[in-house]
Amino acid sequence: MTRETFRVTFQPEGRSVFVLRGTKLVEAAGQAGIILNQPCGGEGTSGKCRVEVLESAPAPTPADSEHLTEGELSDGWRRACQLAIENDLVISVPQETRFFEQMILAEGKGAWYPFQPNLRKRFVSVPEPTIEDQRSDLDRLKAAVGADELEAGLPLIRALPSILRQEGPQVTAILEGNEIQWVEGGDTTDRIWGVAFDIGTTSIVGALMNLTNGQSRAVASRTNPQVHFGDDVVSRISYIEKTPDGLDKLRKRLIACLNEIIGELCDQADIEPESIYEATAVGNTTMTHIFLGVDPGPIAHAPYVAVVRESLDVKARELGLEINRNANLHMLPNIAGFVGSDTVAVVLASGMARQEQVQLAIDIGTNGEVVVGNRDRLVACSCAAGPAFEGARIRYGMRATEGAISKVVINEAIEVSVIGGGRATGICGSGLVDAVADLLDAGVIDPTGRIADPETARELPDPLRRAILSFEDQPSVVLVPAARSKTGQPILLTQRDVREVQLAKAAIRAGIEVIGAEFGIVTEEVSRVLLAGGFGNFIRRSHAKRIGLLPPIPTERIEFIGNAAATGAKTVLACADCRREAERISRETEYVELATRPDFQTCYMEAMVFPPPS
Repeated sequence: MTRETFRVTFQPEGRSVFVLRGTKLVEAAGQAGIILNQPCGGEGTSGKCRVEVLESAPAPTPADSEHLTEGELSDGWRRACQLAIENDLVISVPQETRFFEQMILAEGKGAWYPFQPNLRKRFVSVPEPTIEDQRSDLDRLKAAVGADELEAGLPLIRALPSILRQEGPQVTAILEGNEIQWVEGGDTTDRIWGVAFDIGTTSIVGALMNLTNGQSRAVASRTNPQVHFGDDVVSRISYIEKTPDGLDKLRKRLIACLNEIIGELCDQADIEPESIYEATAVGNTTMTHIFLGVDPGPIAHAPYVAVVRESLDVKARELGLEINRNANLHMLPNIAGFVGSDTVAVVLASGMARQEQVQLAIDIGTNGEVVVGNRDRLVACSCAAGPAFEGARIRYGMRATEGAISKVVINEAIEVSVIGGGRATGICGSGLVDAVADLLDAGVIDPTGRIADPETARELPDPLRRAILSFEDQPSVVLVPAARSKTGQPILLTQRDVREVQLAKAAIRAGIEVIGAEFGIVTEEVSRVLLAGGFGNFIRRSHAKRIGLLPPIPTERIEFIGNAAATGAKTVLACADCRREAERISRETEYVELATRPDFQTCYMEAMVFPPPS
């Protein structure tokens, strides 16, 4: 009889799982609780999911041969996303293939807005009905609250008789905007909390706020569990389109992650989830669609439109959030298919939509969002930069986790700083920018992006000349020698890596120039450049200008504003009027589709070249 179940053991944990014939190795690793790097979402294009098959290695696939050397193939190295299990296996998972929690930026700077929460509690005494006073229960409740124009939903109307007669006349009314959300027996005015979420493609941040005084009490973050299905939104949309229940799978993973964050926030603040009466959320357009269970497919295909733009209010219980069953979730509005509510939150939090000076806000990521404008006009675009700045498509790239090179300094020789202080495993985005910028200044890389030939670069210091070598038939620079790395292999910056940096920074810079021209301003004239998000807040401003990622403006006019998207989500939790402001930003921001702009290609080609030394 043919076996249909096989045992897969993962080393060095010694953890085993049993899977059906044909299961991909990356899925088996997930069942074992070992999450592998898979930036391409299983398409076989990134080469980041390499593992060593210690016993009974299957024949290599064409994708294996494309990303692995002959020596590695003969030693049993394979691509986990391509390996279909047909027999018992013992697998060694190297450090660089494992997906670790990255450094997540949880806080950000924000403009001042008045504390005016949409949710509030009022302790009242509702008079009992009499023959003389035959007003309805709801009318007597409204009168006690002091607002006859308030509305009430059917669930409250159904529960109101028993609440008033069993809990007594003294109750606490929970008011949400113009609606009585619920009524509780006794005085519970001291227990009213809200939670704000920033749902990013890579990371998720949750913040707990006391809605009696507006103070943030706790912050928690997680890596988005959907990274298993791809690093970018297009990969996740592709998974949804190819998998019958793909949308439900991605949504369930997201909801489970949000509930974990809620649990951690409640533990930090020593409160019960039932005390959270309202939630707000922001994210890119694809993430918000998945969160709501809305098919994001149209976003990935021309003309790239979203299903919904405006803000939405949904009961938390409909989404599966484990907070008060009557709580409302407010989802901020999007701008376009690739410019989401997180960008609206950045504009809101920064205050740029209320100021006369023209400012430029940039959130650098796989899909970089750029907004230029002031209180009179806002123009936005999305730049398909690719995941190079997050470590993907870089030969030794990785996220900003322990073991990543985060800074590079060249003083004749190459010196590096590693997150966690130990030996280096790879290089993250901020280290990548540092390396390219300093190698440009040192003359190792020329303005076209070509790495120098050590035989002809006689003017270079000896340590730098010796660091240049040929790797896989391309010139490369040794950042960390094998003897000093954690993996026992040298960590290199290859010629292909430099090209990826050029492609990424050219996309962002071209987007900046195009929307600047659309607005009618030379980008060097903006009063401030606001860098939002994790990557933008860990790079060195001078190096971002050196490689041409940012315009050549005085460094003091470039400001880090942290996780402004999360700050914007907290802002609308604390200020009800800000919801109308967010809706205005969404509705009035002019979206520029770069693919239709003839000047984009011109700017893009010009931005590919590195600027000369200042």
